[in-house]
Amino acid sequence: MNQSLRRAAGVLPRARAGVLALIAAGLLAACASPGGTPSAATDLGRETLAADDGWAAAESGTWGGADARPEHVYEVRNRAELVAALALGQAGGAPSNSPKIVKVRGTIDLSVDDANRPLGYADYRDPAFDFDAYLKAYDPATWGKKPVEGPLEEARKRSAQRQAARTTIRVPSNTTIVGVGRDARIVHGMLLLEKVENVIVRNIHFEDAYDHFPAWDPKDNAGGEWNSEYDNVSLRGATNVWIDHCTFSDGARPDHTARTALGRRMQHHDGQLDITLQSNHVTVSWNHFRDHDKTNLVGGSDSIKADDGKLKVTFHHNLWEGTKERAPRVRYGEVHVYNNLYVADSRPPMGYGYSIGVGFNSRVFSENNVWEASPDVRATALVKLWKGSTFFDRGSLLNGRPVDLFASLQEANPTATLSREVGWQPRLHGKIDDAADVARRVRASAGAGRL
Repeated sequence: MNQSLRRAAGVLPRARAGVLALIAAGLLAACASPGGTPSAATDLGRETLAADDGWAAAESGTWGGADARPEHVYEVRNRAELVAALALGQAGGAPSNSPKIVKVRGTIDLSVDDANRPLGYADYRDPAFDFDAYLKAYDPATWGKKPVEGPLEEARKRSAQRQAARTTIRVPSNTTIVGVGRDARIVHGMLLLEKVENVIVRNIHFEDAYDHFPAWDPKDNAGGEWNSEYDNVSLRGATNVWIDHCTFSDGARPDHTARTALGRRMQHHDGQLDITLQSNHVTVSWNHFRDHDKTNLVGGSDSIKADDGKLKVTFHHNLWEGTKERAPRVRYGEVHVYNNLYVADSRPPMGYGYSIGVGFNSRVFSENNVWEASPDVRATALVKLWKGSTFFDRGSLLNGRPVDLFASLQEANPTATLSREVGWQPRLHGKIDDAADVARRVRASAGAGRL
């Protein structure tokens, strides 16, 4: 957390100091929501990241809104209440970026109007946008591979902008967002952490960040692709972030059920948790990623050279189940991937592509990860080379047997010059479990509703 934000927010040098001060003042035992319901002294909203728990413990550490004053602890049940709670300090009164704790109770639908009425395609559609006309205009047989442009594309963009304005919720610095109980959900939209610091998100089910107006890119892959806009949670230029004990899925509208258009199955969901644009010092722990295609991207483009030296991320004790790829796919970053469980099944509807993507200038350090895979998933499929050159792994298992992921990566890319020397050694981590214990521990504790 930089000094200017710390001064503006009145945050103490370490969250533990702030929390101890609150305890001394007798405030933690009586932290009240706007409705006046007291919270317990062991409130999850006051918990901070441990001093050694991954890259988010670097620099000043991550404590989110643990220093929030009692009047800055909110319990929210709908979009309007969530937006109001996150706006603390933005309209005057409180200092900008004041610490805040936002407790999510029940299901919050982000695609609703101010009266909490559900909104959909017809509500966001620009009057000039006609999907059937769009398909006819940009049919590759007549349009070819040139960039999509013209009135129908402009109308699609206006439609997409209307949806984004409603369903993308910005999270400010010094914030903890935590689910209450086992069934807290945020659905039909995206939490965006853009150029913010010191944020904690825990114990929430994220579902169905659905894009009604995906873009057609004729030059994406050989036959063109549909690309959607929304991640469930997106980090863009965010630092010191802890994402913990959350569950991510496409809900009732998975992309494998989408229609085919212009010769390709449409995509209405992007990533589940993407970390891009110089985001740094992030810990992703004890989450459950389910039934999805492009799951976790770390670094959005080979050409973004400013990412070099950033994108330091730890993934530990996560469960990837029924996910096709990007678990994670990494560019540039120093990424520690340990004690995770991958359930890799090549059968429909999702199929399996790969788990860890070794991208441009990436430096992935993998250890004691576990794959439970269908019989036709070979070791050479677990890690994929995307213009990277270094990768380290030790202690991993495939179907209960030791697997040398580096050797498998080299076998799958016999002409590539690869090295195990990633140039760094993870030091911010707790006890690394024996791989034989990973599946049991992760299944018992990963995901929302397990705290």
